[in-house]
Parts: sequence; C-alpha cells; structure tokens
Amino acid sequence: MNVKDFEYIAEIGRAGSILKASRVLYVSQPALSKFLQRVESEAGTLLFQRVGHHLVPTFAGEECLKTANEILFLNNRLENTLSDIAHRNRGEIRFGLPLSRGSYFLSVILPKFQEKYSEMRINVIEESTKILLKKLRMGELNLILINITEEYDDLQYNIFGTEEMILAAPESFYLQAKAFNDEKFSYPCLNPEDWKDFPFISLHEELLSYYFAEKYMSMNKISPRKILKIRNLAQALFAVQQGLGLTICPSMPLIENFSRVKYFSLYAPETEKLKV
Repeated sequence: MNVKDFEYIAEIGRAGSILKASRVLYVSQPALSKFLQRVESEAGTLLFQRVGHHLVPTFAGEECLKTANEILFLNNRLENTLSDIAHRNRGEIRFGLPLSRGSYFLSVILPKFQEKYSEMRINVIEESTKILLKKLRMGELNLILINITEEYDDLQYNIFGTEEMILAAPESFYLQAKAFNDEKFSYPCLNPEDWKDFPFISLHEELLSYYFAEKYMSMNKISPRKILKIRNLAQALFAVQQGLGLTICPSMPLIENFSRVKYFSLYAPETEKLKV
C-alpha cells in the first residue's frame, strides 16, 4: 500500500460512506468501491462492515485506520520538513571555518543567522584552509569561509570582502612611538626595519597568514627571530598580549579583548598594502 491508499482508507473511515468519501477525494464512487474491495481482498479480511447506511470499521479496520492516520501524519511532517529545507528554514549546515575565525563566527554571525533561521542546525568545523577545501570537495562540508589567493575552477564561491594584513605587537614594545599615518592604510604604519629586531611569533604553515608573513619579510629583506610557531591565530594573539613577541595576521574583527595589543599597517615604500 502507498500513501494514497492510506489517504483513501482514512477518508472512508472519517466519512463512514463510500459516496461521501469519493466526493472529498475527487474519486468516482465505483472506483473507490473497487479500491476498498481490492484492499480487503489483499488483507484477507473486512475492514468495514455496513450498519444501516454507514460503514463501520471492523477490528482490523480500526487497526488499519490507526496506522493510516499515523502514516499520513508522518508523511505530512516529512513534506513540511523538506519544504523548510528547500526554503532554508530547517535542516543542518556543515560549516567550515579557518582556525582564526571561530570566535567571530560564534559571536557575530551565528546569532544573526539563528535569528532568521531558528530551526536550522549548524555544525561548525574549525580546520586549516587546506583541510577545509578537501572536506568541501569530498562533500563532508556544505560551505566554508576562507581567505583565497587563487581561483578554484571546481568550486562555486563569492568574494565578499578583503582584509588588510597587519602587524600585532605588544603594547610594551612601544612601537606606536615609531608609527606614522598614511591615508592608504587603515592603521598607523610601521616600516619593516622598525620591528625586525623584535621576537616574532610565527603561524603554522597550514594557515595562509603564514605565507603572507613570509612573503612580506622576504620582499623587505628582514628576518626577525622566530620564537614560537602557533596553529591558532587567537592563541598567537594571546601570546602577543603576554608580551612574548609580535605577529602578522589579517585585520579581521577581533572579538577577544586583547587590550594590551597594538595593531599596525605593514608599510614599505616599494610595496602596496597586502590584502587577503
């Protein structure tokens, strides 16, 4: 039996009459009578018996009606769920984030998303860009938020913004005394020679920020002393706040309260502002 069969049986039970049920179902009375005969023949027992002008369910009919109504309820709920998913109101999104983006996503983006799609479940995966791309291509993630430096012919993507790469330094290094303003940059600027002798906190090779930092230092022929290598940007900034060293990172909105960290634009006369 299919869902339509259970719909017919449920309506016959509600109407108590083949004629009344046929009008509701927009099915001819002879066709509905033949349907009931077929179902009862397949079941090997009567589902309804005639009492006067009414059809009254037998014990087998009561059980069949109970099951029919449960199936119709579940089918209706499934259709509603699928409709909600199609309209992005319900379901699950497997969302991939770089290791540096978790705090911003959870604090700013997710509350706004849940306000609009309250029934949608979000499964957040934090990994390196390389691993996120691999998981996306394998179908393990629905979408990812990453910095890109190349085109991906096999993926659909939108670029919705750029970020300036900046220098994060402990307040105790007093680099702000050497900083100057340039209208092309978002933060006070520092020349590379102004900070090249300070200890440097390197990000892991899995992160694109690592390659930007290496490129900038190579372009400007500086080689600061690297004292740490950290995989998570938030932890690297925490180390900066503790006065351990400085680092290069994207100028993303920083949710954590790094009150003892100063941010500077990376400046060199022969180079342009580096963005991701």
